[in-house]
Amino acid sequence: MENTTMHAEDPLNLTTLIKLTDSNLAEILKLALADEEIECAIEGEHQAGLTGVFQIRVLVPQKDLAHAEQILQEHVARMEEDSGKDAPDSEKDS
Repeated sequence: MENTTMHAEDPLNLTTLIKLTDSNLAEILKLALADEEIECAIEGEHQAGLTGVFQIRVLVPQKDLAHAEQILQEHVARMEEDSGKDAPDSEKDS
């Protein structure tokens, strides 16, 4: 029996923030959202986590979507900045 997060009487009015194929990234994002007190649900994590083919949906309440998108952008920018620190100097300049 599959547990679905979207119901007609869904009091949180969940909406998709992002679709991923990496369950680890979904969990990291869930923790970042929790730090900002935004509820989050992950749908499809168990199916996609094994194969990396199926999409994982990160869901947030509609009322928090704009704030969650801002957190997502900040998180991605931080990850890109961190990955640049490991690059050799010649790659950083290009």
